Amino acid sequence: MSRSVRTRPEGSGRGLNEAYDTALLDLDGVVYAGGNAIAHAVESLGTARDAGMRLAYVTNNALRTPDTVAAHLTELGMATDAGDVITSAQAVARLISEQVPSGARVLVIGGEGLRVALRERGLEPVESAEDDPAAVVQGFGGPELPWGRFAEACYAIARGVPWYASNTDLTIPSARGIAPGNGAAVE
Repeated sequence: MSRSVRTRPEGSGRGLNEAYDTALLDLDGVVYAGGNAIAHAVESLGTARDAGMRLAYVTNNALRTPDTVAAHLTELGMATDAGDVITSAQAVARLISEQVPSGARVLVIGGEGLRVALRERGLEPVESAEDDPAAVVQGFGGPELPWGRFAEACYAIARGVPWYASNTDLTIPSARGIAPGNGAAVE
């Protein structure tokens, strides 16, 4: 059975870019997979932008900073500013900043995106349970994340330190196929 691509809201004679002024776009597996754009993404999003639609990119991948994501999108042919990118690292950093005092130490299990987002919220990223963290945050750290990082989280959590996860997706699309996501380590 083939599925047709819907270009209009149900019951509407207007195209999506005429019916809506902004599109919130997921990234991994929707706009790109690994280092490559998904087929037709560059052309389709360029057409939408040229027609006046604002494009905002939303990702639950906390590994990279908005600057890095925007640069990657631009390299793929989708000119993007960091202000057009919202990451789960930013969301979880905001949540933590509302729960702990300003300047608090937060044990980071994940990538640079988490560290930058925490600093932007006035929090201090640390690497060890011995650094007396007020919270633990876990986000996707890529395939090279050392197992010892999870042990540090366990030591802090066992002492009653609250644990936050940037997302619980069990998998993440990559250029080679489906890989374990942050949720695989959360579970």
